[in-house]
Amino acid sequence: MQYFARLVGRLACHVMPSRAGAADGADTEPGPDALTRARPIGGRHDGPPTSSMLPLTGPGPLAPESAASLLPRLPRGVVREARFHFDARPRDFVRIWWRHALIVLLTGGLALPWARAANRRWLLQHTRVGGHALDLLIPVQSLWLRDFLGVSLLAGVAGALAGDTLWAAVLAVALACCAVPIWLHLRLADDLSRITWGGRRLAFDGSLLALYGAVGLAAACTAVLAASGLWLLRSPHPLGLVAWGALLVAVVACFPAWWWRWLAYRQQRLRLGPLALIWRGAPSALWQLGLRTLAWSGVAAAGVGGGICLTWAVAFMALGWQPVPASSGWLAAVWVAGSAVAVWPFLVARLQNLAWNHTGCRHLRFRSKLPAGAYVRMRLMHLALVVLSGGLYWPWAVFHAWRFRTEALSVRARIEPEALAAHWPVAQSGQ
Repeated sequence: MQYFARLVGRLACHVMPSRAGAADGADTEPGPDALTRARPIGGRHDGPPTSSMLPLTGPGPLAPESAASLLPRLPRGVVREARFHFDARPRDFVRIWWRHALIVLLTGGLALPWARAANRRWLLQHTRVGGHALDLLIPVQSLWLRDFLGVSLLAGVAGALAGDTLWAAVLAVALACCAVPIWLHLRLADDLSRITWGGRRLAFDGSLLALYGAVGLAAACTAVLAASGLWLLRSPHPLGLVAWGALLVAVVACFPAWWWRWLAYRQQRLRLGPLALIWRGAPSALWQLGLRTLAWSGVAAAGVGGGICLTWAVAFMALGWQPVPASSGWLAAVWVAGSAVAVWPFLVARLQNLAWNHTGCRHLRFRSKLPAGAYVRMRLMHLALVVLSGGLYWPWAVFHAWRFRTEALSVRARIEPEALAAHWPVAQSGQ
């Protein structure tokens, strides 16, 4: 029961955390690539770097904006670029991955949250930026509590759908959609605030109330769409189907705007010691990404459909295969799955570039140059190798995908990494 008490306590303390100086005056001094902030995080410094250190003694800790003002900046126009470097070998990760997979099998799946975190921690420990390695310090209890909440939501929905009461099923689906932000909040708080850089913990200042403000409308519309679809599935009506189709089109059309709110919430609440980040992506960028993804989906669907038709023709003409009545359904499922497999890596690459190319502050800015075409080809090759090997190639696919995505990232800064490390003491990483 103490784990449930911790979960309730964490949710209560994250509902409305204090965020000092969240909306002060404007600061328009350009940083790298003319990125500016909506609130001040540091003072003007155009001279050579100084060696002033952040005072660690006094009546209390400095606010992030005050601490950032003490950071020595490089002269105007001087920018340092530090690329993310991954220095691991595939065979080392494969050996650890299979060891963790064996533990998961021996525990009947109970160790799955621990195994996922352990694999991610190993990958982070071999990722370096600015001369310092990353790490992940997360308690196993938090992982189990988060996964328990997710499994409980899925089990509740599955149980309600298996019952005979339509109202119970509709209510369960609607409540599960509205409770998803709670699970997202726990995941963000664990995944972001538990990452360390050279022993210095990152901070995530998000709150459950702010998250509902960002994605609450999307969750509510999705709940209405899912509940009404379930109702129509059991009690079909022509007018109801038309109304549900119109609601589906409206939800899909609003998805880029909702995703923009989600990215703005996630990116600009991350703090690197004294530096508070902000995200400057415009909503139009998400609409452009949606149109590109839609166009790529058409190309992928046409390619997969052509491959299926060609395979069908060869099997019919060369082997004399006669399709059974149920084969059309299976071919349609393969067509949809194959199209999704080709579209998902494209969307992942574009979203990574979009999210991190607009994230930064006056002192530093992130860069992501992940080529979507090369990433799609690599993931399709990984899928083929996984299928041909019966799943044995999976850890190699995870390793190479992590390396490809990580080494596409870099940081362009107007501050030396060691200066940031000096003003971000390890002793404050637990705060």
